[in-house]
Amino acid sequence: MSDSEYPSDLIVHGSIPRTGRFNLLWSVSIALVMWAMEWALGRESLHRYGFLVNMTYALCLGYWCWTLLGIVWLSEARRRWKQLPDARERFDRSGVYGLVGWPAIVLCILFGIPLAGIMGIAMAKAALALPWPFPVPEQRPPIGVSMVLSYSSALVTFTVDYLRVRLAASELRAEAAQRQAVEAQLQLLQAQLEPHMLFNTLANLHALILSDPPRAQDMLTHLIAFLRATLSATRIPAHPLSEEFTRVADYLALMQIRMGPRLRVTLELPDELAALPVPPMLLQPLVENAIQHGLEPSRQGGQLTVQARHDGQHLILCVNDTGQGLQTSTPLTRRGVGGFGLSCVRDRLQSLYGSTASLSLETQPAGAGTHVTLRLPVAHPALINAIALP
Repeated sequence: MSDSEYPSDLIVHGSIPRTGRFNLLWSVSIALVMWAMEWALGRESLHRYGFLVNMTYALCLGYWCWTLLGIVWLSEARRRWKQLPDARERFDRSGVYGLVGWPAIVLCILFGIPLAGIMGIAMAKAALALPWPFPVPEQRPPIGVSMVLSYSSALVTFTVDYLRVRLAASELRAEAAQRQAVEAQLQLLQAQLEPHMLFNTLANLHALILSDPPRAQDMLTHLIAFLRATLSATRIPAHPLSEEFTRVADYLALMQIRMGPRLRVTLELPDELAALPVPPMLLQPLVENAIQHGLEPSRQGGQLTVQARHDGQHLILCVNDTGQGLQTSTPLTRRGVGGFGLSCVRDRLQSLYGSTASLSLETQPAGAGTHVTLRLPVAHPALINAIALP
């Protein structure tokens, strides 16, 4: 099994450099604390080794503890990765430490750390025996102190790394749960939006079949295209802005057949923005609200404009209508289709973009309509990668 078949933390250049940084930081901290304690006790102290001795022992002992335990645990984790049927689940939950069994841990505690301590002491003595340009104290820490330093170095190094791995795994699970919740909201939103529109469209289609067959056929063509796009939208995380506008155009074509000249539509999508990736079903709830709560209740209907433009690092999507406005229509609560749609769009923006995206709704006096504005980052890696996938 080559390194490419293991997760990144199960190769030599994965978790070992990270634990090495923890180990180095802790070893230096121990040396500084011991040196500070000696300085506080004064020159008359019987155990004054000096900064060089303390630092050399701490680094050598820490190095061997980190090296031996890291090699043993990494080898054990790689071995169990190939053997355990639930290896992936263990690794996703606790990283390398989820694949290291208790026999290996006990073996390291009883024999690995003492062996690392002996090798660290030998290395430290050899290093201090070198010719230094300044005098080096003759005293050396006793073996008991060295063993305490060894166990301390190993415990802190791998405990900190274990907590870091668990925290990272928890964050990944939380992100996955949030994505699943957003997807569930999208599916629920579709379940609420489509029946209302579909039943009305089918009723109009039934009436037109006998009275105006060409219009009925045109309506059926747009309905098929709309439903096909709706089905595919639930299976992809992002699509080009042009497809979002095409989906809206099919929906508005159905509404124009139903409302007739009362509904006037303008779609403005510059060519340079057509390929930008956006999450599916962002505009649909906003257009649905504009018609259902603004234009359709108005006797004279009105103008609906869907516009895309670019402003620096943001894509701005606007849905404007000249209907009766939300102030005179049914209030948009979260339980209503419109209110749920807006809440779902806001939640999806928060999940995908965080604070870099926003949705604003501006209501005008009666008869002046409603203006809804979406601001999205132009370049978002997750959406760009989703578009790139076949």
